[in-house]
Amino acid sequence: MAPLNQFIQRVMHHVVNEVLIKGLANSKTFQRFAVKTDSHINKIKSEGMESFEEMTKRASSTVVEAVDGGMAAAPGTRGGPPLPPPRGMAGFMRAFAHSVKEDFAGASR
Repeated sequence: MAPLNQFIQRVMHHVVNEVLIKGLANSKTFQRFAVKTDSHINKIKSEGMESFEEMTKRASSTVVEAVDGGMAAAPGTRGGPPLPPPRGMAGFMRAFAHSVKEDFAGASR
């Protein structure tokens, strides 16, 4: 039974290669379709790359402005970088107390 399946697969593969693929390759309509599709895809790619490069430039200039503007202000002030949280057990206890206060304040509303 297996040799028969292999034979049928080979015949179908040959028919597809000879009829379908070679027929499409020799078809003027299909060739025009392929050329138009390729040019359309290349146009979309180039427009996408241009817009990507433009967005990248805008984003990098925004980051540079933010970094330059942020460094002018002192840490912890408006426009400056945030202060890092306290470390160690004291920092943990402060954060825990703050969280508990927020939880109980929300429950009483």
